[in-house]
Formats: sequence, C-alpha cells, structure tokens
Amino acid sequence: MADPDPLTVPLLFAATHGAQSHEARALRRAVAAGAVVRVRRGVFTAVPVWGALDARGRLVVRTRAVVLGSARVVASHGSAVALHDLPAVRQAADRVSVVDPGRTTTKVTPTLRTRPGPLRDEEVVALSGVRVTGLERTAVDVAGTAPFADAVMCVDAVLRRLVLPRGHRTGVEVDAELDRHRARLLAAVGEGHGPGQVAARRAIAFASPWAENGGESLVRVALHELGVPAPELQREFVVASGTVRCDFYDPSRLAVFEFDGFVKYADAALRGGRTPAEVVRDEKRREAELLERPDVRTVVRVEYRDVVDPRRLARLLGRAGVPVDPRRVTAAARAARLRFAA
Repeated sequence: MADPDPLTVPLLFAATHGAQSHEARALRRAVAAGAVVRVRRGVFTAVPVWGALDARGRLVVRTRAVVLGSARVVASHGSAVALHDLPAVRQAADRVSVVDPGRTTTKVTPTLRTRPGPLRDEEVVALSGVRVTGLERTAVDVAGTAPFADAVMCVDAVLRRLVLPRGHRTGVEVDAELDRHRARLLAAVGEGHGPGQVAARRAIAFASPWAENGGESLVRVALHELGVPAPELQREFVVASGTVRCDFYDPSRLAVFEFDGFVKYADAALRGGRTPAEVVRDEKRREAELLERPDVRTVVRVEYRDVVDPRRLARLLGRAGVPVDPRRVTAAARAARLRFAA
C-alpha cells in the first residue's frame, strides 16, 4: 500500500455541523473508540491514515487543518517547507507556522506560531486548496529565521527548482538565471541589519542549485564549517564507460567527494532496475575509472553519519590529503550536536 499523500488526507471538521450536532457527537465517540484522531481542536482524521504519516506528513495535515479553517492565515516558514516538500534537518511535526496579515505581533502556542504580515498576492500560492507562501517567499522566510544548515537546505532546493526545473544544466544562460533569482531573493531580504537579515543574506549567498538533495546541502555546510575551501559541484569527467558527474570536486587536492545517501540503494526508481548489490558494484567500477584520470587522485565517500559527526568527516578528509584545523573540527562537532540533537 502506498504511503498516504498528506495533501489529500481526508479531514473531518466538527464545526461544519455544530459542536452539539449529531455528527460532532459521533466524532467524539469515534475519538474515544480509537477510530479517529484529533488533529487540532475540532478537526479529525482516521487513525490508520494518521499512523502511516511521517513527521513531514503530520505537519502538512496539521497545517491544512489550521489554514482551511481560517479565511486569513497563510502557511509559512516550517509549514511551507513541509507543504512544498523541501528538505529540512528535521520536521517539527507539532507546531504549525502561519502568517496572518491582520496581526501586528507574533503569537506562539504549543501547537501554532502566528506571525504578522504583510503578504503580497504574488507571494502566495495554493497547494491542494491550502494557501501557502510561494517558493521565493518561503526561502527568504526560512533563511532569516532558521539555523544555517536548515536555511541552506531550503534555499539550495528552492534555487534548484527555480533555476534547474528540468534537471542538471550548466552554461552562461543558467548562470544568468541563477544570478537573477539570487538577486530577487536578496532584494526581498533588503539591505538592512534587522533581525535575520544578515543571516538570510549569508545563507542565500552560500546557496547553490547544484546541490541535488538535502544530504548534499548538509555536506556543503559541514565542509564549510570545517574550513574546507568550497568544492566544485556536479563536476563532469570523461571515463572509459562515458561521462560521469561527481557530487563535489576539490581541484587543488585532485579529490572527488561523493555523498552516499541511503536512498541511492533503497529507492527502486533511483536504482533503475538494479539490485542494491549491483548499485554498489557499479559505484566501485565508476570509482576505479575516475582514479585512472590524472586529475583525480582520490575518491572520498561521505555517508550521512560523517555529516552528523564532523570528526569522522575530518578523518576522511585527512586520509585524502585535505588538511583540517583541529579547532575547526571542535567547533563543527559542537554545531552538529546542536543541529542533530533530535
């Protein structure tokens, strides 16, 4: 059975019938019997569907329950990240984030953060009937409020969708398109030094559409925090079997870095009909062909656990001949502990 789509999970609104109606009483009995779950006050969904949702899916359903029940609010920040299915270090499934143009102050409860507006019409889109900030506004909001890694993951993904909607491309036209979109994001942030503006400009300047997934974005952040010069992204090499594209390349050290995300082996679509063992075999053959080139001295395979613990990544880099200042390792490890605490 396919996982439920949180954008189409049926929601039951008690207010539709009135708190004392027969239908509302039936919903309360269903909750007591364990057949439905209360998503938020007056909004319910079926227990089997709720149980099949992951953290992102539950946040989407909770956000739908809030936004569909209000004529003013628009999903934003972390809720917009979830609705657009953008990457995040972790999805906080309990608290919904919205913007209310009618408010002048922020209101926070355990389940809802409501920020004041304003919002322009062009900054709002509808996803399955749910009003949510568009990609550019979401990137700006997250860049100015989230920790650096989450901000980079979000802006990387947004730039990828805006600049490379049909997949990997390079060239003068692509560079010009990236410059245009980056300039739009920076203009939306503004030139001031208000809360979040400096952090937002830093994340947007660092972001790149050539990070193909959230894992690669996290590798970029980890390398940056370790003080490693920014590598080239998606560098292509001609090898015996054809042209291959590598995640990261350090030309000064002739080092290729590849991010080995678990999904590469688990997702049947990404395997292209191959078994996980065949994927591993093909990766080893590809690595051997890369090492035959004079401009590739070493191939470093980075796993998710190396990003979670930068000390592991520093040891990998050291074996590849990429020096790392021990003080940067200590600082990066401290940042990672906070980032992945949950």
